[in-house]
Amino acid sequence: MTEWQPETYGPRWKNVYDEIDWPQPEGAVDFLARHAGSGRALELAIGTGRVALPLAARGVRLDGLDASPEIVEVMRGKPGGDDIEVFTGNIADFKIERKYSLIFLLLNSLYALQTQEEQIQCFEAVARHLEPGGKFVVEAFMPDPTRFRFNGRAHVYDVGLDHVRIEADTFDRANQIIKENHVEIRETGIKLYPAFLRYAWPSEMDLMARIAGLTPRGRWGDWNNVPFDSWSENYIGLYQKPE
Repeated sequence: MTEWQPETYGPRWKNVYDEIDWPQPEGAVDFLARHAGSGRALELAIGTGRVALPLAARGVRLDGLDASPEIVEVMRGKPGGDDIEVFTGNIADFKIERKYSLIFLLLNSLYALQTQEEQIQCFEAVARHLEPGGKFVVEAFMPDPTRFRFNGRAHVYDVGLDHVRIEADTFDRANQIIKENHVEIRETGIKLYPAFLRYAWPSEMDLMARIAGLTPRGRWGDWNNVPFDSWSENYIGLYQKPE
């Protein structure tokens, strides 16, 4: 497979996703629980349930959506994983016969959509599935083109007696595309874990929301309501459907 598809991520990453040093979910869970209120929530790109499972344990009623049944099966093996209804579909054009008070999309998953048009379609699909007054929360990294020299980079991030792990990236500034591949080299062979991303600037994301009929309500640098500023490495955007 040479082209990135919505289904690409899960089969490649399902056995290693939970080994990555992701941020602890408590801050996100607190934030989302406050904004979910007593309504029903939907996590887009639910994956292995890093946030969904502790959020459900807090009493939030929620569903999930993911393009990859393989990665959802990892969540099914965890306590509470069978209690969450998960729909299979593309976050760009999903259709569910339910309305939600909160929809959320975390950890740069919006960037997995490879064009601006697909990302706008995602906002539009979210707007169709929100109740009046419902909220959409998006978490993403702040783009930093200065990370790349000569339109690419390579970084060795783990070396052992029996393995080497390398991250290799190419960067397309004109189209805002990062093609990233994590390479694991062992005596038994080589494994590739790709992540192709189309990043978006915060102002661009606000415009996508407005196109979809959603109103920007706030942006923070992390889940603890730290203000977003020029030093923020990530951002959390909150959008709302009119009453």
